[in-house]
Amino acid sequence: MRKTLLLLIPLLLLLVLLFCSTNKRNPNIYLIPKNYVGWVQIIYDQEEFNAIKQDNGRNIFTIPESGVLKTSTPDVEYGMSFEEFYYYDEQNKQQKLDVDQMIHGHTIGDGESVSSSGKIEGPTVQSFFVGTEAELKNTPDPGYPDELMK
Repeated sequence: MRKTLLLLIPLLLLLVLLFCSTNKRNPNIYLIPKNYVGWVQIIYDQEEFNAIKQDNGRNIFTIPESGVLKTSTPDVEYGMSFEEFYYYDEQNKQQKLDVDQMIHGHTIGDGESVSSSGKIEGPTVQSFFVGTEAELKNTPDPGYPDELMK
């Protein structure tokens, strides 16, 4: 039993490393207006808006005062990577946010419903809450925006 376990552990670690190395994506940097508290929504596949900026292999998401960023980028990048969150001010001075204390409820989803004519899909929406856990408890999740259903 012990020999089997000693053989399985390295094999499992190797599989985990292989899986993680094949599902990498560009790092995401989120720039959030200074002192913003509330839900952030990033709405993809919006033709009339700019694509997500890239800088040195990093995706840069500059969130507007409204907390809703619309982008022509077709979909979120999936895979393993790191994410950083910063408050920014008028002079673009940045202050790093503590993810464990200030970022909550990070989700990615799309709008799907079924009508008599078949499946109707809306664009991918990424959302997360910026603020303390106490502030999160007092701020309801906005859910998927109804106006995005096609």
